[in-house]
Amino acid sequence: MKTKQMTAMALYLAIIILSGLFAIPTPVGIPIVLQNMVCALGGALLGKKHGTLTVLVFILCIAIGLPVLPGGRGGAAIFAGATGSFFIGYILSPYLIGLAIEKWRPKNLLHYFIIFWLFGALFINLTGIPSLSYHSGGVAVAFKTILGFIPGDTVKALALAWIAERLFATGKVKTLEKL
Repeated sequence: MKTKQMTAMALYLAIIILSGLFAIPTPVGIPIVLQNMVCALGGALLGKKHGTLTVLVFILCIAIGLPVLPGGRGGAAIFAGATGSFFIGYILSPYLIGLAIEKWRPKNLLHYFIIFWLFGALFINLTGIPSLSYHSGGVAVAFKTILGFIPGDTVKALALAWIAERLFATGKVKTLEKL
């Protein structure tokens, strides 16, 4: 791995952590955060491999107890809570987004939006259903809760699509895997 790649990954890890400072508490105990979609954006900006590795390091930071989640939370117990299975989506989303961008080569905002909505907003929320259903009284309750997050995550997916489309439209930005 090149120094440029490691530096970019470290800086992006810092962005993921900083995005956890912005959280809106909800009655169901799962805050509305930017971290889910910032992790997803890593797949576009860093590529499928480096984006996924960066998110894995973020998950490791959580596991060892660093306070990198909203509210200064961290520790392995997080993975056994209501948000535990969401982290599967956090890890896989950058890979899927990076792969989709690599294979599809999106040409406009709508293409980027579809990728971020499917593999960011929708995918991450669906991976959260198992742990949420265990802690909330069943799959139906978890699914209804997840539906409440889709509108906000759709807006976040549109914002990320706009960012990615603008960055790649200049031709100056390439994923780390192309460096």
